[in-house]
Amino acid sequence: MRSLLLLIFLFFSFNVFAQQELRGRIVNEQTGDPLAYAKITYGDKEDLSKIDGSFSITLTKNETQFSISYVGFETQNFKVSKDVEFVRIKLTPKIESLDAVTISSGKNKANAIIEKAIARKPENDPEEKLQKFNFKNYNKFIVDNETATLEMASDSTNLEIGAIINSAASYFSEKVSRFYFSKAEGLKEEVQALQTAGFEDPVYEILSLSVNPFSLYDKDFRIFETDYAAPLQNSAFRNYSFKILDTTTTSRPAYVIYFKPKRQRAVAGLEGVLYLDTKTYAIQQAKAQLLGAIKLEIDQEYEYFPDENLWFPKTQKITIRPGNGDQAISVFGGVIAAGTLQKKESILNNILAPGRGDPNLFLNVTSTNFDIQLNSEESLETPAEILVNADANSREDNFWKENRTEILSPQNKLSRQRAERLIKEKEVEEKISFQKSIATGYYPVGFWDFDLGKFFKFNNYEGIRLGFGGKTNEQLSKKFSLNGYLVYGTKDEVFKYNLGTSIHLNKATETDLKFNYTRDIVETGSFNYLQGKNDFSIIEPRFVNINFFYEHRTLSSGLTHRFGSDFKTELRLSKSDIYQIRDYSFLLNGQEFSEYTLSEATFSFLWRPFAKFLKTPNATKLIEKGYPKFTGQITKGISGIGGSDFDYTKFGLLVEHEIKRLNQSRTEIILEGNYATGEVPLTHLFHSLPNSPRRNGILRRFSVAGRRSFETMFYNEFFSDKQAMLHIKHQLRPINIHRLIQPELVFISRHAIGDISHPERHSIPFKSLEQGYHEFGIELQKILVGFGLGAAYRYGPYSLPTFDENFAFKFTFHLDI
Repeated sequence: MRSLLLLIFLFFSFNVFAQQELRGRIVNEQTGDPLAYAKITYGDKEDLSKIDGSFSITLTKNETQFSISYVGFETQNFKVSKDVEFVRIKLTPKIESLDAVTISSGKNKANAIIEKAIARKPENDPEEKLQKFNFKNYNKFIVDNETATLEMASDSTNLEIGAIINSAASYFSEKVSRFYFSKAEGLKEEVQALQTAGFEDPVYEILSLSVNPFSLYDKDFRIFETDYAAPLQNSAFRNYSFKILDTTTTSRPAYVIYFKPKRQRAVAGLEGVLYLDTKTYAIQQAKAQLLGAIKLEIDQEYEYFPDENLWFPKTQKITIRPGNGDQAISVFGGVIAAGTLQKKESILNNILAPGRGDPNLFLNVTSTNFDIQLNSEESLETPAEILVNADANSREDNFWKENRTEILSPQNKLSRQRAERLIKEKEVEEKISFQKSIATGYYPVGFWDFDLGKFFKFNNYEGIRLGFGGKTNEQLSKKFSLNGYLVYGTKDEVFKYNLGTSIHLNKATETDLKFNYTRDIVETGSFNYLQGKNDFSIIEPRFVNINFFYEHRTLSSGLTHRFGSDFKTELRLSKSDIYQIRDYSFLLNGQEFSEYTLSEATFSFLWRPFAKFLKTPNATKLIEKGYPKFTGQITKGISGIGGSDFDYTKFGLLVEHEIKRLNQSRTEIILEGNYATGEVPLTHLFHSLPNSPRRNGILRRFSVAGRRSFETMFYNEFFSDKQAMLHIKHQLRPINIHRLIQPELVFISRHAIGDISHPERHSIPFKSLEQGYHEFGIELQKILVGFGLGAAYRYGPYSLPTFDENFAFKFTFHLDI
């Protein structure tokens, strides 16, 4: 082992003495402004400056001849000694001339080239031109510290060599995949091999990170949760300005086109250069950068296939470093930096991410396509976007040697060793597990995951609802879990509880057999979908002001199963004894029922046909939501079984759609319909999610706004056995005031219509929605750490006499966890 470390030491020492890094910056002599992508020729090599005019070049000779050229500026030639560490190069402006570029157009010549490149996308974009293709891909993903090379220390006694680890964040993974494309199903990935240094269990989260865009032909492309405008999209001239820098003199000459975002605050864009083939206007190579809260660099190269006259993506390298925001690189939080150009920070990431970043920290992803098969008929038969082979995590060394497109450098091997050590020392695996639990509303303690929603709540009937609950995790058993809760209301002074178990029959298809007994209260007129429940929320806006409940004691059994990736179902059989808390009775055939028994069979489904999924050997994971999504449920009440008193059928369908735009604005549309027929008591009919308490005065009705509730509709004002509701929200792009203060202005329009059959069966008065209910709202969300304000106004047939009665003032709370 000592000999190996000594050899590594000697290797690094030799290279340090044999090479010298020359850093520099190229600027406009008159203005001092940096010159992005200036051409640097040295020896027989070429390079380009970065968008801030900087460059870094390794010199191997005692003296090197340099030539610096930039369109519109005088070329500068000079020699540099190997002893020089930094140069500042000032270029003098001149009258622009481009004899090498001949485009018959009176327009801006760069724009004319881009127009032709956009027009030729159907012939140049592999995803548009080809019906099918597939290729293998080798991917290497590293997070490390640039200064964390081996620091050698020796003492006078034994020449012991040690590695000093000076980085608190490190990650190393390799992946081999085969990608399959068809016009019908798009691009799908089969992961054939995966290894992540330092982790005992497979780390599939890394597969869902959008790191490597396939090409820059797309309308937009995603890098770490941020969508960037592509320079060859149809609206390219709206988002980018273009300029010709050069033409190459290779066997396939290319125009070198510089592109720069026009409205970076509105639309996320990158600054870079495109090498466009002078004959086909296809992309040969692309370089792009972003400087700001992060430093992002992308370098793509394409390979030419003469038989198809097509340039196909070949290699890609992405490097990310902390920028002026000094934000840490966090792989598993999905956050690289805060601000308009990256996903916003969340509470979890502030707690679990490393915090302020080391300026030497970097993230590097290299990706190489090989064994490219154009017009191949092979396909990947799976509904998932990414499929992980069962043996992907147990590949032998020979497999890796055969499929690596580049050998691991000594620095790569050191990064891997450092990752193995740090991930264990920092208990990263445990932190990831903890983060997953918190994000879904649970706090893990040993074998028990505490339900965060059970500790404390408040409503007008129970007062303060205190308690605890949760479920067992895999530390107890991987074959089953136990669940339950116990809560107490300080106002009604009654304990409520639940006991249950889930037997995991098949993890891959999420087939679970469930048994539960519950004694609790439920809001009258509520309709809860078994599937499609919203993500965990710290605050339940409507719960505080609910005052019309009924008590139920329910014994149920159920079965969940996932068909394919996008269709999840649940079947439940239940028997409930219903007791009234409020003075209500159901009148049927001359009888008055205040207490009754209901036996129900319920089928619920969640269908996400446009979502993207990752299928592992043991589970299916959602990696991109995709819209619209559909949640449905049908419930059959069966009289005569288990003493059930009534026979009825209930239907519910919820359609949710979301449109996100590059400028970070968003439109959300929610359409829901409910229908009930038969002998249905009021407890099991439908309300429209009202969210306004019956109090005089605007400030006395001040409450928390909900996601799909009617903010001006009073509780218990309307009930229906058939209804339809429409919610439309349009959020303007965030107002970027500060990293933590980015308020969002939202306009809301809500509508509902419905009716009630046999209102005489119910002993309390209420109104129907037959004339249609309408309200308009406006919210300023996320003014500070998720908190905001809003207002809504009720208009139309059910408007009330005074402004005060129609107006609602709201508190909003939207917190990313």
